[in-house]
Amino acid sequence: MPPASLRTRNGCLSCRKRRKKCDESRPRCTACTRNSLECKWPSEGNQLPDGRSRQYKRTKAMVRTVALPGVSQIQLPPPIMMPAPFSSSESTYLYRYFASTILPRFVRRNSLDKTHMLRLAFQFSPLFGAMVAVAGMQLPTKDRWPAHLALQSYLHAIHAIQMSLTDITKAACDDRILATVSLLACFEACARSLKFSSRSDATPTVAPHVTAAGLLLTKRRPCEFRTKAAATFDRICVESFLYQACLMMIFDPSLDALPDDREQLELPLYFDRPTRSDSTPGETVLQASYKFFLLIADVTKLSRLSRPLDSAEVAKWRSLSWELSHWSHLICSADMSLALCYLALQILLQKVNPNITSGERVRRVHSCLAGGLQRVPALEIDIYPPVYLLWPVAILSSVAVRLEEREVFRGVVASISAAKLGGHAAWVQTRLDRVWTTIGSAPEDPEASLVGLQLLLDQG
Repeated sequence: MPPASLRTRNGCLSCRKRRKKCDESRPRCTACTRNSLECKWPSEGNQLPDGRSRQYKRTKAMVRTVALPGVSQIQLPPPIMMPAPFSSSESTYLYRYFASTILPRFVRRNSLDKTHMLRLAFQFSPLFGAMVAVAGMQLPTKDRWPAHLALQSYLHAIHAIQMSLTDITKAACDDRILATVSLLACFEACARSLKFSSRSDATPTVAPHVTAAGLLLTKRRPCEFRTKAAATFDRICVESFLYQACLMMIFDPSLDALPDDREQLELPLYFDRPTRSDSTPGETVLQASYKFFLLIADVTKLSRLSRPLDSAEVAKWRSLSWELSHWSHLICSADMSLALCYLALQILLQKVNPNITSGERVRRVHSCLAGGLQRVPALEIDIYPPVYLLWPVAILSSVAVRLEEREVFRGVVASISAAKLGGHAAWVQTRLDRVWTTIGSAPEDPEASLVGLQLLLDQG
C-alpha cells in the first residue's frame, strides 16, 4: 500500500503533522473527526513550513548544527503534539536547541537527570514559550526569525503565566510556574534590549521576574522524597534566582531587598544537605558556593553609600571584609571569572573602607584594577551566562581612567555582546560610556576612579 501523500498547502495542521492526506472538510476534516483529534487550520500565526521548501530544509540543517562543541545532547523522543500555540517546526527546533545546548549550562556538571523541566513544558504552554524565547535569543544565527519567534513566545508566556498566579501559595508548589518565571528572568538577561526598547539606556525588566521567582521560592520547601530529576530542578531554579538577583543588584537597586529575605528561602536545605553520594554540598552551576553570591549582594548594597559609615555600618563592613578574606584563594583560581569577582568585591569594599585615607583607598582600587586587566584576556566568555561576567567587568571598567584600560574592557563587553547576541552587554556598555564621558580621561585626578564607580552605582 503506497504511503499517504502529504498535502503541504491546504490540509489541516493535524493531518500535515501526521503526514496524512486531508479531505479539507471544514470546520473539522474527516480524519480528525474519526481519530478524535483537534482540527486546526493554517493561519498567518501558525502556518507550518513546507517540508520540501528550501527555507525549511535550511532552517532544519542550521538547527542540527547549533549545539556547542563539548555540550552533550539530551536525547528526547519527538513529541506527538506541541502545546498550543507552538505547533510550528521552528518552535520545535528552538525547544530542542534549548534542551541540547542551553539547559546543560544551567545544571551542575555531575547532575544525572536533567529532563524534569523539559517534560513539564509539554504540559504547560507558558513554560514551553519561555524555553522557545530563551533559545531564540541565544541561537547563533543572523536570521531574524528566531528573535521574532522569541519575542512572540515571551509575550505569550507573560500573558499565560499571569492567568496562573491567582493563588501565590498554590502556584509556589507548581514546578511549571516556578520554571517559567525563572526562564523569563533568563530571557531578560539575554534579550537584545536595544532591539525591543525605544531607549538604548532602558533598564531590562529582570527585577520583576527575579522578584517573582524569589517570592515563589519563599513559599515552597525542598522535599526529601523528590526524584533525582526533581531535586536537580530545584537546584537549577534556586541557583538561577541567586545569581540573577545578586549580580543584577548593581544595575537595579530594587533588588537590594534580597538579603532581607534569605532566611525565608531556607537556602541550607537546598545546598548544605547532600542529596546523594555524588553531590558535593555547596557546589553550584557557577562553581562557587551560594554563600559567595550572598556576599556579593551584601557588599553591593553597602557600597552604594557615598557618605561616611555610621557605627552599625562600620561593624557590617568589618564582618563583610572578614568574610571576603575566606575567599582570598579565588585570586589564584584557574577560573578567571572567579578571580575577577573577587577583585570586584575588593574594589567595592575599599570604596567604603572606614579605616584608610582617600589616597590609600585609590591605591588599593588601582591595584585591583591592574589585577583584573591581567586576567581579562583569559576569560572564556562562552561558558557563562552574560550577567555573570558583566558584573565584575562593569565594576572594573567603572574605575578605569586611562583610555588603553577602557579599550580592554570595551573589547570584553563587545565580545560578550557578539557571543550572546547583545542583551545586557550593549546596555552595560551604554552605562559605561556615560560614566567615562562624565569623568573624562584624567589619570592625574586620583579620585576619578572612585567617582566613576559611584556613578555606576547611582545609575540604578
